Amino acid sequence: MKRTTLLFSFLFLSLATFAQTNFFRLSVGGGAGTTLAYADLKKKTYAFAGYGVIDYYTTPYVSFGLEIQKGELAGGDVQYDINHRQFINSYLSGSLNLKVQLGEFLTGYDRRNIFLNSIRGLYLGAGIGGIRNKLSNVRYYGDDVFPGEDQSTEMIVPVNLGINFYIPDQWDRDRLVINFNLQSTMAMGEGMDGYSSSNKNDIYTYFSVGVRYNFGILGLDRRR
Repeated sequence: MKRTTLLFSFLFLSLATFAQTNFFRLSVGGGAGTTLAYADLKKKTYAFAGYGVIDYYTTPYVSFGLEIQKGELAGGDVQYDINHRQFINSYLSGSLNLKVQLGEFLTGYDRRNIFLNSIRGLYLGAGIGGIRNKLSNVRYYGDDVFPGEDQSTEMIVPVNLGINFYIPDQWDRDRLVINFNLQSTMAMGEGMDGYSSSNKNDIYTYFSVGVRYNFGILGLDRRR
């Protein structure tokens, strides 16, 4: 009887350890949010964009991924801008990103802390990619002609700050993820607003809420 009890206890502990140390290597998801362009025009206007993402996890908390965004950037006001300028950019961007979460630096002992465990998905990240700008601009107003391009393609550098909240499956593996992300993206040029009136790089921010689904082959986190 004692041997049987010990055997079942060993199996239970082994299964529990398996559930805690295995993770899905692939993740797909999407979401939406608001953009805000910091370009040549003083008036800032919120616009809308959506995104899709696919990630590969090297550990449970370090990922490399591809993100595609489609939406609008806007600014200025044809009536109230001092030069009567305004723009709407129907943009498409793609970027490769690296993200590192707080959980990468937490031990099994740290994870016992309810607060630390709940914010283990807090992350920083950065990447590189490109943006295709397609603009509707007020380029001509009266006798004024403003220099710039209505279409352009530029390199971008996105920086991400966000947090993942995990929803485990029946085996206690992190299957679903609720994501909140704030991205600041700098373009290597001035094509984002379509006006070439300064020597400053255009920047936009993007706050989004999304959902991810983890799946595929399993990885083993040997540190836990």
